[in-house]
Amino acid sequence: MHCQWRLYRPFIMKCAAELGNDQIKEDPGVSDYNVHRFFLLNILMPAAMEYVVEISGSPGADDLDDPVPIMAKAKANVNFDWLLHFLHDCAFFTLDFLQSIRGNDSAKIDILWREFFSSAHTDTANKTQYTGMAIMRVFWGMGLVPDLDALYHAIRTIPSGEHLGCGVGWDWAIEMLNGAIKKHVGAHVSEAQIRKFVESWACLETVQKHMREVLAESKAEKHWRGRNVRADIDLLKTFFRDKIGQTWAEAIQPDSTPRVVRRAAGHSVRTPWKQVEEVMARRGQAAPHAFIERYVRSMTPFFTWMP
Repeated sequence: MHCQWRLYRPFIMKCAAELGNDQIKEDPGVSDYNVHRFFLLNILMPAAMEYVVEISGSPGADDLDDPVPIMAKAKANVNFDWLLHFLHDCAFFTLDFLQSIRGNDSAKIDILWREFFSSAHTDTANKTQYTGMAIMRVFWGMGLVPDLDALYHAIRTIPSGEHLGCGVGWDWAIEMLNGAIKKHVGAHVSEAQIRKFVESWACLETVQKHMREVLAESKAEKHWRGRNVRADIDLLKTFFRDKIGQTWAEAIQPDSTPRVVRRAAGHSVRTPWKQVEEVMARRGQAAPHAFIERYVRSMTPFFTWMP
């Protein structure tokens, strides 16, 4: 999400400004993740998609099941182009990654890591660590012997509960343990104290889990319905109608003046999809295949590679 956020920041921040949402940051950190993911997936994505569905009901609209002709026609209008690429390359991509992890869909995760490479490798996203991670996740997803391969894909994510769709990344358990250590080993911290706590943590966590279940039995069931964001979604749809068009015909009319992105005075905005094209068009030692080969070789010195 952070990779795509950096690339689509001109569009995201313009929309946040239209709503007067000062909580949204240019470059959110880890502690800002929940607020910014909520804005991206629960406000901005629905507003953009509802707008597209709305104008798709007007004469001459293309079938929404096939994005290729839609995005080809949108190139004429830089504003419609931004909105569609935000949906296709940023919002839907982020949601697909999230849902694939929740459902432990290892094959889909590998496809998404492949797609991620080109975005992460741009200068704007600058995800140097995650670019390498993407390469090696795909490598190990393809390079193992059959038995190890089956095991690897079966435990691609780990469950955070007992219900379907509760998969989380491998770092979740480590972060939970780290949080528990910080909470309980607060004074005279030493390796011996930490080791002693870790040895007891499985028992402590099991007891706490059952205590939470007993305490919850006497409480009325509560359903989190989330914040009502309908007003924000409707405001953004009005913004899109005004800046892009109220019908499909208007949305695909030639327009080279950016109105749905924030830009510095006198400066043009490099579009994310053009940056991705430039990355994938590099030649020589900077070419994607050459970069990937060097990285894999550097991370697997224990292999004897064929010439």
